Amino acid sequence: MFITDIDLINFRNYGRLNLEVGPSVNVICGKNAQGKTNIIESVNFCSCLTSHRTHKERELVKFNENEFCIKLNLCDEIDNYKTDLCVKYDLNTQKRKLFQDNSEIRKISSYLGICNTVMFVPEDLNIVKGAPGNRRKFLNVLISKISPVYFDLINAYVRILNQKNVYLKKYYGNIDENILEYYDLSLADLSAKIVFYRLRFVMILSDYACVHHSRISNNSEKIELTYNSIPGLIELLTQELINELGENYKYNLINDNIESVKRDKIQAVLSDYILNKIKASRSNDIERRVVSVALNKDDIDIKLNDLSMRSYSSQGQQRSAALSLKLAELDCIRTYTSTSPILLLDDVFSELDKERRSSLITNIKNTQIFITCTDKEFILNEIIDIDSFDSLRFYNVDNGVISADN
Repeated sequence: MFITDIDLINFRNYGRLNLEVGPSVNVICGKNAQGKTNIIESVNFCSCLTSHRTHKERELVKFNENEFCIKLNLCDEIDNYKTDLCVKYDLNTQKRKLFQDNSEIRKISSYLGICNTVMFVPEDLNIVKGAPGNRRKFLNVLISKISPVYFDLINAYVRILNQKNVYLKKYYGNIDENILEYYDLSLADLSAKIVFYRLRFVMILSDYACVHHSRISNNSEKIELTYNSIPGLIELLTQELINELGENYKYNLINDNIESVKRDKIQAVLSDYILNKIKASRSNDIERRVVSVALNKDDIDIKLNDLSMRSYSSQGQQRSAALSLKLAELDCIRTYTSTSPILLLDDVFSELDKERRSSLITNIKNTQIFITCTDKEFILNEIIDIDSFDSLRFYNVDNGVISADN
């Protein structure tokens, strides 16, 4: 799937924009603060409904306007099938609407995965060195692209967790244990399913990232990802996988070769374990008026040569690890959706040394690419000799006005 046109109305600094783009490499040049990043941000938002710069959709609306609209016209490279995706957001109602071919899509999980993107930005370094929330977001967005049902699980979990927290605060001193029991059973069941997904994809990411990082480091470093959740839970899940699938459980888990009966059995064991943990903390939660056993503390430990990178790594090593993780994300989508995602590179070449640039270029052939930069000549010198980049289009952005520059 590739984009043929990008239409924007009142998005960031663009009042109205209709941009015809090419199926290969599209380079968006201009000085800083002119609107280059806004274009690829709009593509990413229309694809996966998330922005790397804000959590507040109202900040995406052009100043003094009341709504924004993003529309992507798409074409499938295999059968020439054409479709379009559209996102509208109303500042007054603070509601978002999703459309495909002018028909409204009411479930986000039905929308995700139609058009996938992978975005490379300098802020990717926070996946390695930042707070656990950065790694959870990275994992959640990736899994939702490949398995949209996961998005529904996360939404349901967050909704019930918030309801329980509100209940604990509002009815302190008058708690109904039956209501807590309902919340706890729901949270335990959803948690078991979410953890199953997360462990699987952390293993997949770890394998792919290891291959990329070895190449970047000339086989001098080994990267590994491990998933941390509620104490004892991952150890229990691993043992149950061994019991049900044998010692080669990792192969079956990664390839999702698990009978539904066995999956249900494993998840039931996990649910019981989580429920017991939640109940054990109930009196403490009531006293503190907040849930203490929850998945919002989950994390991915990124290790380099068996040492945690948050504590024992240089900035150069962290950049290599961040690049390896994004390339692993790209591999995951290619492998598990059988399509190549659209790549969005926001001023990343200037952040990478020659070796890392070479590794990135090697892995982004045969797909549609959008690159933002301040120096057209730099991009030409970096990618003009790559055979697969047979068609380059350049655009110049000046204060929200974009024009072809070929």
